[in-house]
Amino acid sequence: MQNHWFLLGAVLLLGAIDVTSSYNVWKLARANGNFAFCLYDHVIDGHDGENKLFSPFSLSTALAMTYAGAKGETAAQMSEVLGFSHLTFNVHAVFLATLGSKDFTLALANGIFLDTGFSICPSFPELLAKYYIASAKRLPFHNDPTASADSINDWVKYQTSNMIQKIVTPNDVADAEFALMNAVYFGGVWKCPFDEDDTRLATFDVSPLESVTVNMMVQTARLRFSYNRRLRSRILELPYEGDRLSMYIILPTRKNGLAALERKLSFTTVTSALANLRRRRVSIAIPRFKMSVDENLPEILSDMGMNLAFTPAADFSGIASGVYITKVIHAAFIGVDEKGTEAAAATAVTGGYESAPHLRGNFVADHPFLFLIRDSRTGSILFLGRLVRPQQ
Repeated sequence: MQNHWFLLGAVLLLGAIDVTSSYNVWKLARANGNFAFCLYDHVIDGHDGENKLFSPFSLSTALAMTYAGAKGETAAQMSEVLGFSHLTFNVHAVFLATLGSKDFTLALANGIFLDTGFSICPSFPELLAKYYIASAKRLPFHNDPTASADSINDWVKYQTSNMIQKIVTPNDVADAEFALMNAVYFGGVWKCPFDEDDTRLATFDVSPLESVTVNMMVQTARLRFSYNRRLRSRILELPYEGDRLSMYIILPTRKNGLAALERKLSFTTVTSALANLRRRRVSIAIPRFKMSVDENLPEILSDMGMNLAFTPAADFSGIASGVYITKVIHAAFIGVDEKGTEAAAATAVTGGYESAPHLRGNFVADHPFLFLIRDSRTGSILFLGRLVRPQQ
């Protein structure tokens, strides 16, 4: 199986990238990273023992496209939550550059879907076409919500090679005026693939009181690997071919140490930890797993500080008067096997045991851990999640 990552975003509202400096790209990637870990903290709140997965890049892209039409206090709140408030450059001109030139398999797609009777500010689709390469299509949201939802979902399926089957329902679009969609597809293979003949059954400790049997993939290779005292975790980099994107696994030394790790997470802390990885020969064992997660995020985003965008008092006059965000639906899928990763994400926004702390040259992921997919050049995070209960 190749590594296939899909990110998809949609914004439903009710009632050519500019040349950029590498410093601006880095600053925007940092803003997106801060947003990612802040959102992660809210997503896991009250959900101990559950797998979690989302695409920071997909969500940031979908919300940034919406932010392009925000004005006044609505724009100010969104800017603060997304981390744009301290940036002095045009974030839209830089956004897609955070993934840089693509020397790996990466496809980006953005779509604008409008109700047939919706009157939109002409400059808005022009802006999205210029900076986000987004194409526009009109659909009968009000007169035929079923056909409209089918059309959007068909777009989703096409962009994700049928991995995400549905992102919206007829009820989601029946009262909507407008939808923004973002999709990203990543395909690749491990630079150091696992040998399927070496995979064996092993125990994964979900908690101190519960264990499950998994297919454990094993190999010995020279990889970037380290122990981080601040996070009290072992960290391993699994690069994809092309040496541009990697999966990082952050494994607590305590078998029930995931919650303690998560309390210490921040973009700065994780970035610093990843920078200190060193290449060495290491024996690794990680479970083959699949994960599917769905989230509806308006309440979380409101709690983060952009509550005005979800009320009739919102000012999206750069799109049209009287519209506001009604839903932010995010669906994600990942599958990891010996050859790589297969994954998809979709976002719809409508109008205790402990092992020795020193390194022993091994990395055995037999208990809950954090993982992320990251662009090593810009620091952009494509996916972020935790594995608590592997699904084979």
